[in-house]
Amino acid sequence: MNSYGARIRDHYAQHRATELAAIADPERFFEELGEQIAQEVSTLADEIAGPTKPEEGYMDRVGRMTEARMSAESEILREHMSRGLSQP
Repeated sequence: MNSYGARIRDHYAQHRATELAAIADPERFFEELGEQIAQEVSTLADEIAGPTKPEEGYMDRVGRMTEARMSAESEILREHMSRGLSQP
C-alpha cells in the first residue's frame, strides 16, 4: 500500500469507522485506492506545472514541479477524504 492509501485508510479509521468496517477487504481496497490517487495526483501535478520553459533554470523547475505536486496532493486528498468511500 502506498502512502496515499495509508493516509486515506488512517483518515477513515479515525473519522469514519462505520464506513471502514463495511469494507470486505480493506487492505486491497486501500491499496487500489492509493494507486488511483497516485495517478490522479501525477496527472493534476503535470497540468498545474505546465510545460518547461527553455529559459527556466534547474532550481526554478524543481521548485515549480514540487509546488505543483504539493498542490495536486492537497486537492486530490481533500476530495477523497470529503466524499464517502466507493470502489476505487
